[in-house]
Amino acid sequence: MRTRVSAAGLWRSVCALLLLAGMGLPAVQAKWHEVSVKVKVPPALDIQPDEKILVTMARGTEHWRLNVGSEFSRWLRRELGRDTSLKVLDVDPPPIPEQRVEALANNDVFWRRMATDYKADIIVASLVEFDVEDRSGYYEADTVHPVTGQTYRSTQFMERTGFKIRVHILFFQGDNGALLHHDTWSDERILEGQYAEDLHVLFELLDSLKPKLLGIVQPVWLVEPRNIWID
Repeated sequence: MRTRVSAAGLWRSVCALLLLAGMGLPAVQAKWHEVSVKVKVPPALDIQPDEKILVTMARGTEHWRLNVGSEFSRWLRRELGRDTSLKVLDVDPPPIPEQRVEALANNDVFWRRMATDYKADIIVASLVEFDVEDRSGYYEADTVHPVTGQTYRSTQFMERTGFKIRVHILFFQGDNGALLHHDTWSDERILEGQYAEDLHVLFELLDSLKPKLLGIVQPVWLVEPRNIWID
């Protein structure tokens, strides 16, 4: 989005440039400048303060050391309870049906019954994929010669590990089991050499998704670039 100054301001700038040129002085070139602007974004859902939300047990992919679903549900409960006005029900996350996303979204009978059992205003369900894969191989890299100090490009074998997360998150209305919101998030990291534990990287990826989570239930401020015309 570009915001221009008024026509009068632009005309004054042109006159000033002509005056400077006539005086033999260097003219300052007017141009576009990029600035950062804070923008308030309304939430995706119209949720009232202190509504009771039930966090279900996320269905996660299998991992040789982690319970991905349990870790995601724990993170979800913590973030919703700490950074929003919602009241997270203090119960063990109940399991959800072994269904595809589309079937879960349309299973209003199940969600209505669960909301009645737990006295929940809102229910959140999620499916989480967390993949770890070896990305080692030969890559081009810049190398500095130890004697001449010159930089040259060469092909080297590099140990790399890729971490990828993909989340389907669904919010349901408690009194009728209707789907309120469905979103899909994803992020990834590629780390070279020795990398941290999978659990540490998982929570780094989850932290990167936090603004998207909060943006569903409350207003958030985003910093976005804007171009303005400066004389």
